[in-house]
Formats: sequence, structure tokens, C-alpha cells
Amino acid sequence: MNLRFDIKSNVRIPELDGLRGLAILSVVFYHYIASGFAPPGGLLDRFIRNVFPLTWTGVDLFFVLSGFLIGGILMDCRNTENYFRTFYLRRVCRIFPLYFLWLSLFFILPWLFAPRFPPDWYRTVFSEQIPRFPQWGYFFFLQNFYVAQTTLFGPFWMAPTWSLAIEEQFYLLLPLMIWLVPVRKLPGTLIALILLVPALRVYFYLYHPALFTYVLLPCRADTLLLGVLCACLVRQERSRCWLEKRRGQLHLALVVLLLGAGGLTVLSKQQTNPVFFNSFELATFGYTWLAMLYACLLLGVVIAQKGLIAGVMRLRWLRQLGTIAYGVYITHVSILYLTYGLILGKEPEIKDALDVVVTAVAFLTTLLIAAISWRFLEKPIIGWGHSFSYTKMNIRTAQ
Repeated sequence: MNLRFDIKSNVRIPELDGLRGLAILSVVFYHYIASGFAPPGGLLDRFIRNVFPLTWTGVDLFFVLSGFLIGGILMDCRNTENYFRTFYLRRVCRIFPLYFLWLSLFFILPWLFAPRFPPDWYRTVFSEQIPRFPQWGYFFFLQNFYVAQTTLFGPFWMAPTWSLAIEEQFYLLLPLMIWLVPVRKLPGTLIALILLVPALRVYFYLYHPALFTYVLLPCRADTLLLGVLCACLVRQERSRCWLEKRRGQLHLALVVLLLGAGGLTVLSKQQTNPVFFNSFELATFGYTWLAMLYACLLLGVVIAQKGLIAGVMRLRWLRQLGTIAYGVYITHVSILYLTYGLILGKEPEIKDALDVVVTAVAFLTTLLIAAISWRFLEKPIIGWGHSFSYTKMNIRTAQ
């Protein structure tokens, strides 16, 4: 097996950090800029809204990457005795420390500083509750179910965590599936499940017209599973060689998928978010199309070790951004609202030069907090988690 895909060699693929950096840059751009202009907008506002309305799909790139990386680890280690224990211990070390620290601050900060916050801004950031959703639900990653029912993302401090809830629910199911399904049947099983998801989305679109198709695992599983399928393809010599010999066709497919994404961009301008999240176009084919676009980009980066795209993904600043992407994702919306509230006493909007400066301050503050979190919290705990290794091969062999 190619060294780049041997998880036991501890080889880190730098291009994947670059892809992760691209994903978080896209999400931050959407929340800070693409959705931040106050109407009526000028020429720059119209340009950004017309050209970059789908930058929120950086979350989908995160899903594809998660499926690729986690699925690959599970495939490489499926025959170890401590398969489940080691996987979940490492996931806990990766996800829980920062998440639960941020969740703790969600309860502590209002109690300490509520009198200093403007009332309307305070309600939006900390106390705008999701109806019928008990706050303890955040401890069990249940928030996406209530977001689906109410179309409300809740207080901005925890709003981005709906996607984290999807991934945690996915992590409960994927290890068992990879452990049970024989290796030779895994690609077919993944393809069947990926094809099933759009049908489920159409059902939810017809009978549950809220945000079900956007925030529930059964409706977004095709994106995660396409990442797993990519991991499967690059680990099987026959399919990997087939891809390596057809890099031109892979680039052509990427162009076609980009053109399709351009079509979705045009359609999105006719509808406002979150209405577009549950639109007919996305429910039927859009989410899967975008997932295929990001899966194709992922394969192109991993298979083609040279070229423009791979070179961009190896840019140092982009890889460094990818390294701290988890911290940036968890904190960026909260920091934006905190910065605007504490400096200007209002919610984020870009109307003048001062708003641009405050937005830049929020972004730099987010990067600083994420870097500190990575250096002193996440990285040490992840290192400790990797002391639990996949060892002691079981008698059970790959089928």
C-alpha cells in the first residue's frame, strides 16, 4: 500500500490540512462577510451576494474530509482487538475538551457579565433558546434535532455546533458498519447508502418542510459517506491505480461539478437562507452534487501530488489555518458577536469602514484564541489520546 495512505506510518498528508483550511475559510467568509452586509447594499455587496452565496458549504467539505479521514482510520484498524475502545477514546480526546470548555463558558459568562451586555445583543448571543430544547441537550449533541423542528439555530454561542452533532452521531454508526461489512462489499454498501440519502431528503422535503434536510444526519449522510468511499478507493490498489491513470478525467469531472455548483449559485440568488437550505433543488440533487464536488476535489488533491490545486493546498498559511480549524469553527460566530457587542453595542453588520475594522478584529481574535486552544489544550490532549494505539491483532481477518 502507498505510504501516503498507511495510517500506521503516521504520515500526515499536508494537502488535507490545506483542504481543511479552505473549508474553514469558506465558512468564516460566509458568516463574517457574505451574510454580513446590511441592505441596501452597494456594488461590492451585490458582487459578494451574487458570487459567493454558497460559501456556507464549507461545512460540506468538512463532512467529506471527516468521512475520508475517520473512515480511513477505521478501515486500517478494523481487525484490532481494541478497535472500538481506541477509536472512541481518541475521538473523545479530539472533540470533547474544546467543545465542553466552550459549552461551560456558555453557562458561566452570562452569569458573570450579563449586566454589561446590551439586552438585545445578550439575548441573541446567550439566551435565544430553541423552543422545547433543554440546554442539557447540548451535552448529548442533540441540538440538530431541535433545529430541524424549529428552524432556529438557538443562541449564537452554540449555533455552529449543529454540524458537530451530525458528526458525533455519524461516529456512533460508522465504526460498527465498517467492522461488520466485509472489505470486498464495503464499496457497494457505501454506494447504495449514498444513493438512498436523496430519497430520504425528498421524503423530509415533502412531509417536514423545515430544516430537516439541512441538519439531520440521514439527510446529510451522503456527504460523509462519499468521504468514506474516497478513503476506500485510495486504499484498494486497483481503484487507486485506475484513478491515477485518469487524472485528466478527474479534473474534467471537477470542472463539470463546478459548473453545476455555479447553477446552484444562480438558483440560490432567487431564495433567501434558510429557505434555500430546504429548497427543492438541494433536497433532490443539490447536496449530493456539492458532496461529489468536494469528494472529487479531495481525490484530485490526494491522487495528484503535483499541480496547481495540490500546490495551493500546500501553502503554509492555509495548512496552519487547517490545523486550528476546529477551534476557529467552534468560536468564530461567538467572537464576531462579542466583538461587535463590546465595541459597537450592536449585532454584526457591514455598513462602513468601522464595521470592516471591527470584523477584522473579530477574525484576528478568533485566530488567536484558536491557536492558543490548539497549542495548550487540544494538541496535548490529542497526543495523550494517541498513546492508546491500535494493537493486538485479532484472529479475525479481513473478509
